[in-house]
Amino acid sequence: MLRLTFVIMILATMLFSFGCEKRTGVLDTASQSTPGSTKPLEAADLVGYDGKRLRKSVDRIKEANEKHNQELGNMVDGPDQ
Repeated sequence: MLRLTFVIMILATMLFSFGCEKRTGVLDTASQSTPGSTKPLEAADLVGYDGKRLRKSVDRIKEANEKHNQELGNMVDGPDQ
């Protein structure tokens, strides 16, 4: 009985320690990219989407948004000068 309890405690400790390990793999590629980067969108090829076209589309949207924000900033700053 004591031996069975000891084996169960060892197995439970091993399972717990395996569950607490740091995960690596797919999450690392997204964390290595720069903030706001659209490069990970090219991985959409793996699920059937055109990753390059999706990335270009998102890049155009981001550029248009930045241009719009600059125009708004100029409008706000313009009357103050």
